[in-house]
Amino acid sequence: MPAISAFSAVDQEQRIVMVELEILRQHSISLAVNRRDGQSPVALEILTRIVKTLRPGTWISAEHRIDAITDVLAGAIEQLPDETLPGAAENSLITWRSAARILFQAPPLPFELFVAVKKTDSGVSAPFSAKAVRYVQHAAGLPSGEQPTGDLTGLLHRELARILLQEEGKAMITSPGGPGSSGAL
Repeated sequence: MPAISAFSAVDQEQRIVMVELEILRQHSISLAVNRRDGQSPVALEILTRIVKTLRPGTWISAEHRIDAITDVLAGAIEQLPDETLPGAAENSLITWRSAARILFQAPPLPFELFVAVKKTDSGVSAPFSAKAVRYVQHAAGLPSGEQPTGDLTGLLHRELARILLQEEGKAMITSPGGPGSSGAL
């Protein structure tokens, strides 16, 4: 069995975090953590580890977990470039940051923006996550369809995963015996 280098391990973790971010985006943070359909919360193993490392002591209740995930994700979103999305219209006001804020609702959206997103494709029954993607595409002047949607969310997931793993690494260096260490989980 070939040895896995640190580089490939990080790549594997980043891919897993990207998948977990997509799951989180599709369900919303609150519904991923606090399911209302009687099912268990969505499994977000690496994101959970990252949040526990960056916000120790916050994993005590569903409400605290929602707040901690939202806070950590909002912090990562703030590190995204405040530049227009690639391929967006010249006059677009949608940046990497604003797109991620809308797609993940982190921090929670202002009421007016939430309503505007909900009204996207009015008359069409679709989950908020689908309407949010269409809202961002339309507001940015990006083409609609599955390929542009995948490109947009994939770029955001890759960059957010990189930021989150980087922040976890920094926290573990400053606090090697802290909650992120393998024995604490």
